[in-house]
Amino acid sequence: MAERTILVAEDDASIRGGLADALRAHGYGVLTAADGEEALKQALTQEVDLALLDLNMPKLSGFKLLKILGKECPGLPSIILTAHGEEKERVRGLESGADDYVVKPFSMAELLARVAAVLRRYPARRVSSDQAKRFPGGVLNPETHSVLMDDGTAVALREKEFDLFRYLLAHPGRIVPQEELLLRVWGSRASASETRTVAVTLTRLRDKLDPAVAQRIENVRGRGYKWNAL
Repeated sequence: MAERTILVAEDDASIRGGLADALRAHGYGVLTAADGEEALKQALTQEVDLALLDLNMPKLSGFKLLKILGKECPGLPSIILTAHGEEKERVRGLESGADDYVVKPFSMAELLARVAAVLRRYPARRVSSDQAKRFPGGVLNPETHSVLMDDGTAVALREKEFDLFRYLLAHPGRIVPQEELLLRVWGSRASASETRTVAVTLTRLRDKLDPAVAQRIENVRGRGYKWNAL
């Protein structure tokens, strides 16, 4: 089974470090963030399977982060970390979309058990590379690296055109930043301003697709790209 990756967003360095060490010791991959803005960046540009979120972080609170993640990373589970006795915060966090909560101070055994329980309810958030993906108007076929349109037309795609289209299809309705596409499709950490790789590949892809399908790939100026499934 592929390693599951946990994002630990906590402004207290000692708590953050302790959580990271414990999770790694139990076989999880770990990403860390000391504030809400960094946590959001990690969630948008890395493969994250679960977010552990302190509710009272600087720059961007856990509450605001939950709201944004609900729109930008639909299906990403989360566990909130709250102060003892703050029932209103726990309720508000759950109402904002969190799957569970852990009250500080907490035992590491309890947290690990809750992490495992939440992850059991969610499949790994990896993009499948071996299954055909249907979309309005056709099917993306991984065996032939091609698109088979409903009218019977077959369109061959280059490797990165195929990978880019597959990644967008796997994240319908979410604005995918160019940096995320560069990292996940090309394995590059270059910034969008340093390369036109995404734009050039996307132009070639659109030219090959049926116009009705191509127009579903929206360029969200200054933010990235979005596949409009509906």
